[in-house]
Amino acid sequence: MTGIRAADLLVGTDHDFVVNLYLAALGRWPDEEGYTHFRAMVADGMAGRIRALHIVARSPEAGKLGPRLPIDDPLVPSEPAMALAAQLSLRTEYLHQHMNSGAATPATAPVADAMVRELRAEMAALRAELRERLAAIATPAPPALPEPTAAVADSLHDALALAEARMELRIRALEKRLP
Repeated sequence: MTGIRAADLLVGTDHDFVVNLYLAALGRWPDEEGYTHFRAMVADGMAGRIRALHIVARSPEAGKLGPRLPIDDPLVPSEPAMALAAQLSLRTEYLHQHMNSGAATPATAPVADAMVRELRAEMAALRAELRERLAAIATPAPPALPEPTAAVADSLHDALALAEARMELRIRALEKRLP
């Protein structure tokens, strides 16, 4: 697997964090029990994510695989676009390896079908979330509120553009994972 910095995992949703943590540290998709456990742990925010990083990277399973996820570097969240690119690379590499290793076995077809259904559902959810966020932002302010200053309007526009870019990266990443 391609090297990814632990700090790159800190950016994104709780779901993405747990999946990417397993891929980076253990080279596999999380099992249901581990996913549920760590998803609950990271709901506490950044402290939960850092705790999960240390637990998984120092687990006996990770120890057998050798150093895959260095956690001694500063755990300062990366710039979002760079972190998302590293996460996309990690997932793409995993999916390529998984698809290549199971391409000759017809028994993996149900697994692949399930993954495709999961990816499509996740993409639909991301699109719906993006539409909701954009609709909420696009709704005009009540007339009683004063018009924002140019600086505030520019700041809001930048925040909206960044949020839209992040969502677009996630959607494109999911689309690329479809067979």
